[in-house]
Amino acid sequence: MQRKTLYAILCIVCCLFAQFNLHAQEKSKEEQSYFKLSGSYLTNAVYNGRKDSATLPYITPSLAYYDKSGFNIGVSASYLNSADAHRIDLFSIDAGYNFKIAKQVNGSVYASKYFYNTNSTNVQGNAKGLLGGTVSYENDILSISGDIGVLFSQKNDFFFIPSIYHGFSFGSDDNEWNIAPTVTASIGTLNYYKQYFENIGKKRRGVVSQIVQVKNADGVLLLDYELSLPITYDGKKWGLFITPIYAIPQSPVQITLPGSSVFREEKLENSFYAELGVYVKF
Repeated sequence: MQRKTLYAILCIVCCLFAQFNLHAQEKSKEEQSYFKLSGSYLTNAVYNGRKDSATLPYITPSLAYYDKSGFNIGVSASYLNSADAHRIDLFSIDAGYNFKIAKQVNGSVYASKYFYNTNSTNVQGNAKGLLGGTVSYENDILSISGDIGVLFSQKNDFFFIPSIYHGFSFGSDDNEWNIAPTVTASIGTLNYYKQYFENIGKKRRGVVSQIVQVKNADGVLLLDYELSLPITYDGKKWGLFITPIYAIPQSPVQITLPGSSVFREEKLENSFYAELGVYVKF
């Protein structure tokens, strides 16, 4: 069933790519290709409202190439700078393609290959890659977007992320500020989270841990709500951004302690975290 769903997603992505390639080519006449060197700081690694018991802040330098056709490719390395660990926790290779569907409708497809440190306690630490696509409709009142894709790991996960937002822009094209209050919901599966619980004991203690069982993690679930306030400044050759996020997790699972058969519901906590960074274009 999962394989058929994956094939369906791939077919949809390919059809979108082919259908709207002409729109992207028309747009490319007004665009310029460039490289982008950036650095960011993430205060804590939170995914769908889920997080490790320890705070995991990341410093991430990245280098990407953006072609005027809409294609982009880049690499990044995330350095974990926590109280208990200092290491490169993730290396990522990312690619994407942005295109215009209609006057107010934009789309993109993207893919990432992840290389997590074997000792990573990130809740996504067992993921191998990501494939997805986004369609957005923007207007002066209220904009909407939908993000759908698959997270690859030992047992793949599927997700759908609808968002509503309103953008405020100030300044000129070469000196522009943007603020976009956003409300997002994450809907998907939790196979990656089950793997996190199954492997976390070994990663923390370096020994084979006793079996941990997980219940209420099957099927498609509402994972979290998120309130965010992306703020960006885009200059001609450089820019900066900051995105504070408040995540409200949903659908707690039940787990057993190592060596126990008694299930207990996990205590999901709301999370406030932020990502900020700067970039230069050349």
